[in-house]
Amino acid sequence: MVNNWWSGWRSGCALRNSPWAVSVSEADHLGYTKGMAVNAELDVREDALAEPLPAWKRTGSHIAAVLLAVVFLASGGYKMLMPLDAAERLTQVLIPGNLSVAAAVVLAVTEVFAAVMLLIPRYRRFGAAIMLAMLVAFCIYVGVNFDRLQGEDCGCFPLVKRAVGPVFFITNFVMIALAVLAGLWASRASRWLLPQPLRTSIAVFALLSVLSVGSATWASARESGLEAPATLRVNGEVMQLAEAPTFLYLYDPECAHCLQSAKMMATWNWGTTRVIAVPTVNPDWGQILLDDSGFKAELAKDPEDVKALRGIFEFANPPYGVALKRGRARITVRYAEFTPELEGKLRAEGFLAH
Repeated sequence: MVNNWWSGWRSGCALRNSPWAVSVSEADHLGYTKGMAVNAELDVREDALAEPLPAWKRTGSHIAAVLLAVVFLASGGYKMLMPLDAAERLTQVLIPGNLSVAAAVVLAVTEVFAAVMLLIPRYRRFGAAIMLAMLVAFCIYVGVNFDRLQGEDCGCFPLVKRAVGPVFFITNFVMIALAVLAGLWASRASRWLLPQPLRTSIAVFALLSVLSVGSATWASARESGLEAPATLRVNGEVMQLAEAPTFLYLYDPECAHCLQSAKMMATWNWGTTRVIAVPTVNPDWGQILLDDSGFKAELAKDPEDVKALRGIFEFANPPYGVALKRGRARITVRYAEFTPELEGKLRAEGFLAH
């Protein structure tokens, strides 16, 4: 292969000294291009002359590739279509809140890209290499933080709870084995690194990057201006949400993080802002958390109101907060954003007294 490239480069050099001499850069380019063409042709010939893989290995590679692609397309597609929800889940596996959206975008692109590469036989080994790197890295990350993550949802899928524990590692090792088999039994024309033609994989990666970034941008812009229901039933009375600045606190009465967040907000001066607490489950226990935390809020526990709010404001797990002015969201607060920094943000928008 090196000799073929060298002969192509020498052909380019010969052009420099011919009566129709071209520039040095043009000659080098011509030589390089010819050398690469020779290499590509040689790859095809070598693949054609090599002893073909047994049918059962080719079939096994296809099956392993399809199985893994389905898993990664589901995981990456979810992150691409619901980036804010995915970012919220990532904070539960110790990803910092200010990096969670970026992490969701990067993972979405990488997972879908790897799945697409795996489904194309010529790029299969490249896709398998990406999946192996991701799976091994995730296993190491979870292993290092196992004491803090044990029992937590890994945040991979929206509808399937995949808790961190022994089964988590077993399933990951199964996927690693499938990735190895898909790559080893792939076509010999497939490369583990720098697949050819490279421009196709670059184009796919660029397209997925644009789609993922655009989805995250649109979701963030959409959430900040969402209109809340016109009314809520609070303590048995109908309340108009557009009449005054309002902060809605949606929580699970049994959630430890919800309790700690409520204790923190109980120390803030809400001034004239109405604070409404909305238990998302077990509404009859809602007042217990308010009493334990000292958080002064009115209680809204009508199931229809909860359903309407969750239909508008999409989030994975409580707590979740919405600061409303004239009935529209000015600030939304997700799971990992209930931090002391939230106080300054709410005060800057006029929801807390100075």
